[in-house]
Amino acid sequence: MALFKRNKQGSNLDTWISEVKTATDTNRYSALFVELVAVLRPPKGVEAAAPIVRLLQCLEQDKQLAQALRNMFVYLFNTRDCQSLFTHVGILSGGTFFSEMFRQLRHKLLPPLPDKRSMYYLLQQAFNKPDDYKWVMAVPAEHWIALFRIVSADMDENDRPFERYLTEALNVLSYKVTYLGLEDELSRKIKAEPGQINPFVEQNKKIQTFIYVITTGDASAHYLQRLAGELYDQLNDCQRIIDEVRAGAAAQGTSMEQSYLLLRATQQLQRITLIIRFLTPGDLPESTMKRVVNLFASIIESVNKRFSISDLYKKSSGMLAYQIAEHKSASGEHYITTTRSQYTDFFYSAAAGGVIIALAAVVKALLHKVHLAPFWQYFFYGFNYAVAFVILFLTGASLATKQPTMTASALASSLDSRKGGVSFPGLALTFGKVWRSQFASFMGNLIVVFPLAYLLSVAWTELTGTPLLHDKKEALQSLRDQNPLTSLAWVYACITGVCLFVSGIITGYVDNKVIYGNVAKRLKEHPGLKRRVPGESLNRFADFMARNLGGIVGNVCLGFMLGFAKLIGEFFGIPFDIRHITISTAYFAFGVDGLDNQLSANDWIGTTLGVIGIGFFNFLISFSLAFYVAIRSRNIPIGRLPQVGKLIWKYLIKFPQDFIYPPRQDRTEESVFSQPANTTAETKI
Repeated sequence: MALFKRNKQGSNLDTWISEVKTATDTNRYSALFVELVAVLRPPKGVEAAAPIVRLLQCLEQDKQLAQALRNMFVYLFNTRDCQSLFTHVGILSGGTFFSEMFRQLRHKLLPPLPDKRSMYYLLQQAFNKPDDYKWVMAVPAEHWIALFRIVSADMDENDRPFERYLTEALNVLSYKVTYLGLEDELSRKIKAEPGQINPFVEQNKKIQTFIYVITTGDASAHYLQRLAGELYDQLNDCQRIIDEVRAGAAAQGTSMEQSYLLLRATQQLQRITLIIRFLTPGDLPESTMKRVVNLFASIIESVNKRFSISDLYKKSSGMLAYQIAEHKSASGEHYITTTRSQYTDFFYSAAAGGVIIALAAVVKALLHKVHLAPFWQYFFYGFNYAVAFVILFLTGASLATKQPTMTASALASSLDSRKGGVSFPGLALTFGKVWRSQFASFMGNLIVVFPLAYLLSVAWTELTGTPLLHDKKEALQSLRDQNPLTSLAWVYACITGVCLFVSGIITGYVDNKVIYGNVAKRLKEHPGLKRRVPGESLNRFADFMARNLGGIVGNVCLGFMLGFAKLIGEFFGIPFDIRHITISTAYFAFGVDGLDNQLSANDWIGTTLGVIGIGFFNFLISFSLAFYVAIRSRNIPIGRLPQVGKLIWKYLIKFPQDFIYPPRQDRTEESVFSQPANTTAETKI
């Protein structure tokens, strides 16, 4: 069997068993521990649990081996400094996200000097493969629990230096939690509740008492258990404050710094709880042992990812990403139609958006006639787009491609486990609403953009005597630019989709910061504005900025991203440009007029298909990116999403008209899915 073949370190289970049973030199224990991990590391193609199962079988049959293993672990834990495992490993360090990021970057380039007498250093030597944490996590918890119970049986029968490491770690963590509880993000919440005693301060007082009783060794087991119970209640109060701050972030906003602080405080509280359980007399229950396994797995993952900036970002940005997605979700609900009257209104708003885009396209064509330095040429292209998009936003007119980044978050919101459960049938129904709303938006935009752009081009020629585009060559090129057979139109459409996604992220981020920073109240209390602007006007201005600043900033950024895209491509000499369906449709119309309607069949068909494809890729890329971010921010397992496709297909087959026009009454899960009870049971997490 592959399990018994010698690995790269020249170790196998039989050899290791022989060595540990005959070891008389305690200095060999560190090397034997490293070899043990090499034995437990599953070779390629072998089930992760197979090596540890084999070891457990040997331990059950060989009492001498079990005692030798206990001796090794007792010696290692009592002679190597274990404090850092509990106070630092798997816990975000002090400071902010960015200070930690730069610290990890420095250590990635020049690793810190290791403490070779620490348990952490030994774990680094043993779990030296970058993906060791994966097989550690893949081993079922019951196998690790069985191994841990064997090796820890004699841990409290020695002079117990390990207990001293635990009490020191508990003391350090308690003071750190106290400090975090005095930070503004948490202390504001505590001060807001009249008569509230700061639990972050109180827990330190109780922990000092607990540590004193432990170190004196005079207290009974019953008394220690009672003290531990009081400590658990105090720690739960701390966690409740943290949860309330997180829950209030939807209304009050959040920041990367706050998310980082809340995550660090939660990690420290969990670690304190586990240490208290270790120090409290009595057998460790199964639930505690499972937490020990989770701690072990997180420590190994931290060892493997100790200098990973991407891992730091993933851990710290979850709450911020959730709030950005949540604010986009609230905006996205306005882009989803349910009733027929909403559908009609939305179609008309898309038609109004078509008018604005057609005018912006004409301005873009006129700017092309003005020969400026490259930077200023493309700056005014971006400024023109930005003004058009902001007007669209402020007037309530809709742009088809602005929907996906918003509706994706609203779709993911229907899967949000924080809001009462994750329902895949509910997502399928919401997707139908999104699809028909997107269809109405595309049709409303395009029905207006093409004829209006054509008429404006004709009107310009009649009024000025010169064509809107320079000549027939440029007119033909405007068609070929949209044709996927003669240009990279669809590739550029994907780039545009990324720009649309980024603008949506910017919108959500600014909306979140506006709320978190109390921008409206601060504007109303601004001393300079209060002197110059009448009270009611200032209030209206402040409320307007609070409601719209995110949308304005996001649309301005989108405009300049689209405006400068071609300049970036020219500057770096790479194929980099944008294709936006409504702007491409307008240039399609300009090209038709510029060629006096004399187009070949290939140009008609190629350009038409090109424009449709541009819209498809605009939608696909922006929607996919936004939906991915939204579901990741809500901790939704991606592997379960294929089930949604089956439900959407079932909905489409049964009610295809719903994807074009809304039904008279809103569909329910029972009316769409033939077996609602079973379906719901299978498709809820």
